[in-house]
Amino acid sequence: MIATFFQNRIVLLLFRLAIAGVFIYTGVRKIISPLAFADSIATFQLVPKVMISLVALSLPPVELILGLAILIGIQRRPALLGIVILAVIFMLALLSAIVRGIPIDCGCFRSGEPSTAQTWIALGRVIPLLAAALWLYLRELLHIDDLK
Repeated sequence: MIATFFQNRIVLLLFRLAIAGVFIYTGVRKIISPLAFADSIATFQLVPKVMISLVALSLPPVELILGLAILIGIQRRPALLGIVILAVIFMLALLSAIVRGIPIDCGCFRSGEPSTAQTWIALGRVIPLLAAALWLYLRELLHIDDLK
């Protein structure tokens, strides 16, 4: 029953639309507010200060392009791989912040006060996103494509 659910064309399409929507929305949001996104990056204490602006300015257009590629269906497999990689990096950064006791507000959906709860909420969002992107990527990689 569960296997059938995850093979359903509509479910796969909804996964693809959700992933594309999240990356398009968050990419645009970060492009509009690069300073707020730079502040969020700095909170993680993982990127050298001299690199924060570069990351804050370059990552959002990448997210937007990946989301659009998945939505439109152009270069879907590489776009899904890019999203899997970004989601893994983000998940590891969140886990690092949790282990180090650093409260985070990722700035993905709204800007707010960094908190431990926000860090856990962000982790709770990235895990299903990563799982869905990985599932779609593996289907593409193995040429199990019901969405063409």
